[in-house]
Amino acid sequence: MKSSSMTITAKFEGCEISVVSSDPLIGALALTSNMGVTIEVNLDRYCAETLLSALVQFLAHVDDGAQSSW
Repeated sequence: MKSSSMTITAKFEGCEISVVSSDPLIGALALTSNMGVTIEVNLDRYCAETLLSALVQFLAHVDDGAQSSW
């Protein structure tokens, strides 16, 4: 059986996260896909902390001699 899955790439274009609830903490961030569709990523506290940890690990891979300009 062939897989009918398709890869969609998306990018984060801002730094705003919508807070849906404060107790419990629930929010959402928007990604813009290569197909022009907005993908909403829902976050709770655990997911946000896990994402933050992954981003810190990602940033730790930056080579000091090859800093990218932001």
